[in-house]
Amino acid sequence: MKKNIFLLLMLATTIGTTQAVQPERPLCERVKPIQEKMWEKPHPTDQFSQDIRYLLMRSCQYLTGAWWTDKKHFDKQEAQDYLDFGGTIEKYIRPIGHAGFTLAFALKSGIYDETITKTTAEEAKRKTVRLISSMAHRHMANSGKEGWGNLWQSALWAAQGAEAAWIMWDELDAKTRQEVCNMLVFEADRFIDYEVPYYQDATGKILFPGDTKAEENAWNSNITTIAMLMLPDHPHYNLWEAKNYELQLSAYAAPDDRQMTRKIDGRRPCDILKGSNINMDGTVVNHRITHPDYMTAIMHNTTNGWLHILARQPELEASSFNGERVYKALTVNKYNGKTMFLADEQGHATSQVYFPEGNDWGNSRQANYWLMDMMAHLYGWDNGVTPSALDFAKARTATMIQMINRGNTGAYYQTPQEDRFDTREEWFGWHIAFGYMGWWLKN
Repeated sequence: MKKNIFLLLMLATTIGTTQAVQPERPLCERVKPIQEKMWEKPHPTDQFSQDIRYLLMRSCQYLTGAWWTDKKHFDKQEAQDYLDFGGTIEKYIRPIGHAGFTLAFALKSGIYDETITKTTAEEAKRKTVRLISSMAHRHMANSGKEGWGNLWQSALWAAQGAEAAWIMWDELDAKTRQEVCNMLVFEADRFIDYEVPYYQDATGKILFPGDTKAEENAWNSNITTIAMLMLPDHPHYNLWEAKNYELQLSAYAAPDDRQMTRKIDGRRPCDILKGSNINMDGTVVNHRITHPDYMTAIMHNTTNGWLHILARQPELEASSFNGERVYKALTVNKYNGKTMFLADEQGHATSQVYFPEGNDWGNSRQANYWLMDMMAHLYGWDNGVTPSALDFAKARTATMIQMINRGNTGAYYQTPQEDRFDTREEWFGWHIAFGYMGWWLKN
């Protein structure tokens, strides 16, 4: 009798325990979305703001029109559940992340203008969602070994895809949301045990001759940033955060920062940094030359801060760390008697850039230098600089409008020789979208 009572008690306890254990919620249900009221912030109406929006809309015109049909031929894939990008390496996947983010921000922020894009907002939304869902589905976290991912730069592409999805979250179905989360966590988890690389070690020895790790560390911080913002209660949050901090702080750290005891975001750089990635004068060496393009790549750090604002979270100081040092290397320091960002004989800002050791991408880029100017203006990196960062940004805006108005499709470039980067058009739109986001959020 006692044995039977004991068995009944055990059974009751087991049943009670089983009932008490709740299945873990799917990742997609744990995402913290952007609050709708963030999108209600009014847009500035001055001429400069209108000019930026015009550039963004012309880029959206290209992405929803000629890019979609003539370059990518996605119109021929209407019968397929997911778009086929044609491959799994950078030139196939990176442009999708750029395009998805550009369109998502333009649509959600309320500035999408059908009169310029020649594509309705509904159709643009459909194409944007299709880009996001296909990008997530084609990732190896969802499609197995046939998918893209786990590559030298795939964290950047995944971050941009996840950012686009976060912006368009209320437009995505449950399957797409879950596949976005699978992609996001897969790529973010790659950095939990990652050894952050440095151009120079603590002794000053150059570990990667001609190849800074500044841009690489900055773009890799993007995936852990968006993972933390979207999934703040994820069990890996603290692991992501620790690596995110070192990636951002190290990206544009100079040799003397290793001795810095002043706390940045509550931590001392001297306790974190194992080396440096920029020179003492703020210059960056990549492709074996002193390279202005990779100096402006600090944008990958600083734009993290703007995503924090969207999430109603404080920006990290690490995201804009050494921005002033780098900007003054572009505008104040002289190389062969010239600054990299050039003024005319009357001292007025121009859109011209001087490359002291040559340039391997082409001479028609403006968007990355423009975004650097925008950041310098918004964060005060141009303190004491004449012409001001805003003067330079306005000069570049005028040049970019001239460039994009050469054709009627919204394409910025006319020939590959103007910029030899495969993803040049999508790259252009992404810069304008992020630049306007920062301008809008911080004004």
